[in-house]
Amino acid sequence: MRIRPEADYWVAIVEDVPDFHGGVTGDTLPELYEEIDVLKHFALNVPKETRVDVTYIYDIPNVPVEIVTDYWHLREQRDEVSSRLNEAAATAVAALRGAGLSVRDAAAVLGISRSRVDQLSPRAGIRG
Repeated sequence: MRIRPEADYWVAIVEDVPDFHGGVTGDTLPELYEEIDVLKHFALNVPKETRVDVTYIYDIPNVPVEIVTDYWHLREQRDEVSSRLNEAAATAVAALRGAGLSVRDAAAVLGISRSRVDQLSPRAGIRG
């Protein structure tokens, strides 16, 4: 969806959907996103239960498109790394606690708080 502001509202135009030309408007971006959520299933002729991912391209005057797209790309990378880091932390906590390290020592090894070790501990509730 290509999104741009108009005088007092926002416009989203559908792109890259064969045989569909059109868009939606909203007074605010949250309203526009709600309209897009309905339109995407209609434009693709798929049931509402079908997951449809939408890429937004923002055409905002005096703001290069790359500024927003770079931000979203980096945010996606951050979220992926964060997910992998959480998995690695859970694995490390399980291994360290399984080896008999206390919560305090496991936290020191990983550089995280004792409460985070408690959250990730496979034997939740064990203190040490």
